[in-house]
Amino acid sequence: MSGVATVTPNPALDLTTLLPVLTPGAVNRVRDAQEDPGGKGINVAGFIASQAPDVAVAATGWLGEANAAPFHAFLAATGITNHFIGVPGSTRINVKIVEDDERVTDLNLPGFAVEAAIEEALLETTGMLARGHAWVALCGSLPRGAAPDLHARLLRRAREAGAKVMLDASGPSLEAALGGRPDCIKPNGEELGELLGERIAGVADAAGAAGRIQARGVGTVIVSLGAEGAVFAEGTLRVHAVGRPSALRSTVGAGDAMVAGWLLGVLRGLSLPDRARLATAFSLGALSTLGPRLPPPAEIEALASAVTVHTLPGAT
Repeated sequence: MSGVATVTPNPALDLTTLLPVLTPGAVNRVRDAQEDPGGKGINVAGFIASQAPDVAVAATGWLGEANAAPFHAFLAATGITNHFIGVPGSTRINVKIVEDDERVTDLNLPGFAVEAAIEEALLETTGMLARGHAWVALCGSLPRGAAPDLHARLLRRAREAGAKVMLDASGPSLEAALGGRPDCIKPNGEELGELLGERIAGVADAAGAAGRIQARGVGTVIVSLGAEGAVFAEGTLRVHAVGRPSALRSTVGAGDAMVAGWLLGVLRGLSLPDRARLATAFSLGALSTLGPRLPPPAEIEALASAVTVHTLPGAT
């Protein structure tokens, strides 16, 4: 098996707007705007497809039938195999207001709701895709009505079909799925702190916390730390990767880009330090674009060459 299948139970239409400064209670004139079909798994699939057209990428999840057309068009245009399941209602819309000082305000609207009976269709589709792909990436939040343990059940179904599992979730759904021992998780520092009931303040804290999560049976733990880069823990090795974006336009999709870069590094057989370098370059590339996009592969390669990766003390 080869390639990656992503699962996005709760996708979104991302409307990213740029303006000098947001003034509440006043008319705000937007300088630039962009609408993108999104959601973590859709972003991951799109990033991989844009950088490695030779890699088989498939995507599934639920889509509200009322506004599904932009998603289907995006998947067709990028060569991602489309296995989304239509449900009544509309997919949620996320408005991201980006100011010139880089402050981002999110307005996340409600979307469709699902019932327990429809969860089985997503479980079956995930199992089918897992039989034909090396990795299944379970990504993002759950829609209204979904059971909190849905990611845990999706993980089991993918594993039973022979795939490895990347889990990029947070809160109760992350905690519920940890018992299934995902092969990799990618929380940010705040999400990891919430999971462990502690504060993650910097690289050393992240490395220690990652080790405690590994002790629960998780193979690889990636902790993204914003401007401080990210910690990658696998086996007894801990590395810290950090770099600078060529420009800073938007943080939209930066974490998803890191997941995509790491998965592509795995498929290419790279070492952990080189996977960390590529994943960080993907994330930096996303920071330099408006919306969930990456610059061309040559620019990603240049960003990767400038990423600093070093082994953390105490790792072997």
